[in-house]
Amino acid sequence: MLKPSHKVWAAVLAFFALLFTCNCAFAQAFPSRPVRIVVPFAPGGGADIYARMLAQSMSIQLGHSVVVENDGGGAGMIALEKVSRAAKDGHTLLLTTSTAISAVPNLYKKLPYKVEDFTPVALIGKFPFHVFVHPSVPVRDMREFVAYAKANPGKLSYATAGRGSIPHLVGEMVKGSLGLDMLDVAYKGSGPAVSDLVAGHVQVFMDVASPALTHALAGKLKVLAVMDEKRAPQIPDVPTMAELGYPGLVGYNRYSLLAPTGTPRPVIELLNKAALQAMETGVLRDRQAADGASPGAVSPEQLGVLLKADFEMWGGVIKRLGITLD
Repeated sequence: MLKPSHKVWAAVLAFFALLFTCNCAFAQAFPSRPVRIVVPFAPGGGADIYARMLAQSMSIQLGHSVVVENDGGGAGMIALEKVSRAAKDGHTLLLTTSTAISAVPNLYKKLPYKVEDFTPVALIGKFPFHVFVHPSVPVRDMREFVAYAKANPGKLSYATAGRGSIPHLVGEMVKGSLGLDMLDVAYKGSGPAVSDLVAGHVQVFMDVASPALTHALAGKLKVLAVMDEKRAPQIPDVPTMAELGYPGLVGYNRYSLLAPTGTPRPVIELLNKAALQAMETGVLRDRQAADGASPGAVSPEQLGVLLKADFEMWGGVIKRLGITLD
């Protein structure tokens, strides 16, 4: 006959065995309907482009359709609130950038979501920023741009993906470090920002390669510098900020796939595996290489460590720049 303490442990073990069995059964039944990847920005931007490529490949890996849903505005807050309240079953995911998960929580005291409402699934990549300008700006390189901007205070405007977005923070960082006076113009995402940049409604944009680099390679935009430790493979003649004498001006965005916290662990592991397999496909792998992205083959736990480091880093930038949006 079992002693009372043994009975307690037997009950605990039985509970976890049942929980494990339920989770495994849940994972085997997943997905039971289309999986949504919510993008907190308008269509056409880098996050949207990668979400659609990822969805196409993950549909094959999961054996069920994966669709992309754009919900831009509020520097990502609208979409993140929606996903935080979604069913915790793996059928609603979030493909976000450092903006909504690392910068915005450092900028606002009150948010409709908490960072803890999301759990890491897969890293899509770390994407370095580039400095793009409209051809109407009469400069050939970054040094000429700095001289021109200083000689024409308030004349240039730069696009952002919303107040408090990483492009906004990087723009403020560049302005403060180089002593420039430029007006920031907020958009609901990189897609519409690039469209207005190409049209000449704004003159400057600091963001990841997609989609602006496509226009630069077609001669519709100029790319003056890469805000990374190394040059970009598609534009090897464009120097880094460090090479130009601005070693502290490094900017990047991390694209991450997240799920509502509480999603069963076996489902998270299945989604991580599907995402990693998707990123091994030729199209996605080639696009990451072209955009100069660092590899994304990490576990959910490793991604959690990276996101924590990003949160602290951008928090430090925000504090140093003295930016508050409340």
